[in-house]
Amino acid sequence: MEEDTTKYEWMAQLSPFNTVFQAELLAIKEACLWASKTNQQIKVWSDSESSLHSIASIDTKSPIAQQTQEILLKSTNIKLGWIKAHVGYSGNEAADVLAKKATQEGIPTFIPAPRNHIKSQATKRVHHPLAKRMGQWRNRQERS
Repeated sequence: MEEDTTKYEWMAQLSPFNTVFQAELLAIKEACLWASKTNQQIKVWSDSESSLHSIASIDTKSPIAQQTQEILLKSTNIKLGWIKAHVGYSGNEAADVLAKKATQEGIPTFIPAPRNHIKSQATKRVHHPLAKRMGQWRNRQERS
C-alpha cells in the first residue's frame, strides 16, 4: 500500500488446523513473491514479530519462512519491516480486514499442518486406544 493505494490483494483460506503464525508467514511470503516480479523497491510491512524473526533466522524450521528466505535472496528489491498492530495504520487495518474475509472467501490453500498439531493428533490416536484397552483390562482384573 502506497499513499493509501492498494498495490496488491490476496486472500488464502487455510485449514482449521493451520496456525495464525502460518497464516502470517504465508501472507509475507505471498507479498514477497508479488514484489519479486516488480522492478520497484518494495517494503513489506508486517505486525507479526514472530514471523519476521523466523524469516530472519538461519535456523528457522518453518518451510514457509525458508521459502520466503529464498525469495528474498533472489530479489534485492524487497525489504521487510515491522509495524505495530492496531494503531491505525491504514495498510495494516486493510490487511486485518482481508485476513478476516479470507476465512470465508479466500482461495482454498493447503499448508501442511504444523508439527505440534501432528504430534498432538498422533498422541491422541496412540494414547486414547491404549487407555481404553488398559481400562478394559483393569475392569476384567477387578471382576476376577
